[in-house]
Amino acid sequence: MLSILIPEYNCDCTRLVRDLADQCLQEKIDYEILVLDDASPDFPKENHALPSIHGCLLSINNANIGLARSRNRLVQMARFEWLLILDSDLQVFDNQFIKRYLDVLGKAPVISGGVVCSKEKPEAARMLRWKYSRKRESLSAEVHNRNPWRSFFSSNILMEKSVNERIPYDEQFQDYGHEDTIMGYRLKSLGIRVLYIDNPLLHLGMDLSDRYLAKSLMAVEKYLDAPVFKSDELVLEVKIFRVYRMLKKMRLDGLVAWKFRILKKMLHKNLMGSHPNLFLFDFYRLGHLCQEARSRSLDSTHLPRT
Repeated sequence: MLSILIPEYNCDCTRLVRDLADQCLQEKIDYEILVLDDASPDFPKENHALPSIHGCLLSINNANIGLARSRNRLVQMARFEWLLILDSDLQVFDNQFIKRYLDVLGKAPVISGGVVCSKEKPEAARMLRWKYSRKRESLSAEVHNRNPWRSFFSSNILMEKSVNERIPYDEQFQDYGHEDTIMGYRLKSLGIRVLYIDNPLLHLGMDLSDRYLAKSLMAVEKYLDAPVFKSDELVLEVKIFRVYRMLKKMRLDGLVAWKFRILKKMLHKNLMGSHPNLFLFDFYRLGHLCQEARSRSLDSTHLPRT
């Protein structure tokens, strides 16, 4: 019936697993909850106790292999035809979460319930991640269904196992950024329907602003590092990459890089503060991409000839 797959890194997911098990028992379905610890140093005592929860199996990677490979490994381990793939830093709102998914089972091969963050503002040091999540990610199913493959997230998603076996997560990315973008693009390319429903989980893992900014810059550098982003069609799925290509075509990328160098300290101060501006966050990431691309281009032209 249902395999619940939770890749975990440095997160105590005891409450999440217990709530899910209680709801599966309440619905009287065959289920399993597979948790894969990606060699995380934190919360060993808490997570090692997970197998005491009915239906839960804990596995531990010998070394950190990243989110995409962990998800694929969990899919290989799964026994049932429907997979509920969840991030480990989530919390269940009520006792109807599993039932709402069961009610729409089979209406589409991929069904997303979405993720929201708390309405309460966090400490100032975590405001950037919180604000981005509130404004850009915590969207209704109606909004997502207008373009279901764009901004695709696997944080809370139900899919047929055959879909994931056909389109595994791209394992070239071990660090942060765009494995879900590529999954969404491949689903779209193959015409596999994605249906969004209002069945969100609460996102608890609000990164510190400096950590989130660093991860976001790592993600935009994927445009330069990952061969998959040579595809024009895939680039169209990511707004910041589309804008960068337009600037480069108009030969304005150098101007943006120059402005970014001048404004970088001021922008950084805003993003680390209690009132981060998301427009400035977008410009920071775009400016970083322009600057990094030009820097690499200059480095390559100065390489000694053989």
